[in-house]
Amino acid sequence: MEPINQFLKNSKKLQENNERLYESLIKHPRIIELIENSEHEITRSMIKNDLLQLKRYAEQSLACEKCGSLSGCVNHPQGYVPSIDVRDGRIHVIYSPCPTKIKEDRFREKEKMIESYHVPKDVKDATFDTVFLDGDSNRQEIIKKAISASKKIIDGEKTKGLYIHGSFGIGKSYMLGCIANELKEQSVSSIIAYVPEIIRDLKSGFKDGTTDIKFKTLKTAQVLMLDDLGAEDVTPWVRDEVITSLLHYRMVEGLPTFISSNYSMEELEYRYSRTKENGVEETKARRMTERLRSLCEEVQLEGRNYRNG
Repeated sequence: MEPINQFLKNSKKLQENNERLYESLIKHPRIIELIENSEHEITRSMIKNDLLQLKRYAEQSLACEKCGSLSGCVNHPQGYVPSIDVRDGRIHVIYSPCPTKIKEDRFREKEKMIESYHVPKDVKDATFDTVFLDGDSNRQEIIKKAISASKKIIDGEKTKGLYIHGSFGIGKSYMLGCIANELKEQSVSSIIAYVPEIIRDLKSGFKDGTTDIKFKTLKTAQVLMLDDLGAEDVTPWVRDEVITSLLHYRMVEGLPTFISSNYSMEELEYRYSRTKENGVEETKARRMTERLRSLCEEVQLEGRNYRNG
């Protein structure tokens, strides 16, 4: 048990510390402003009863003026700013998200607007402002069509997507990324999927039972972007159960769909009409491209190969 004289000594020291803290607080500009502007009277006894609350309030950043970034935030908890609530004769500190946290949270939420599967980072981060325009390409014309379609989607209007085809390395995938980020800025979500890899994912899903979930994610996406359609191995299952079924669902539901390919729609139909397993099946390939034409406006992107240029 603590000796009585030690207890009294400690109590006196604590009282002296509290008195010093009180004197410093009532001279602090933020506390002076609080007392002067509070709707409720803040008395000496109230301040003494809640010294630590007021000390915490006085020491922390109110408008990110001490931090500069969320990672460098001096407040506790990080990313929150204190305010004072006076009620029932006590002083309470209330915490709310700071301007920087609000900004970063909004950024993270927007980042979630684009879900990508096996798509390079430069495509996922692409914007129309970063597209290289040159005299040998019709990029500007395609950009106008892409922006027009994006605006209609943002405004809730029905619109066809784009089927962008052309030779290797001219920026077809990049254009899909631009559209996705244009939509993201207005909180419209999209999925960009590299077709050859997503087909592999669907096949591997047979082992763990995730094929149906993965397929449903694609077909119900608010906006779907299929990158490099036609680059996958063509089988009856891919054509009929995956691509045609996917396009049919989105056509019936009126869901915006954008596609890039090295093949024109006519060339794609020819490619999909021939499989090793079943030989020539023109009707089934035509069924697929009919849905494709219903969903998308076909445009050819022209220009030189920038990937290897």
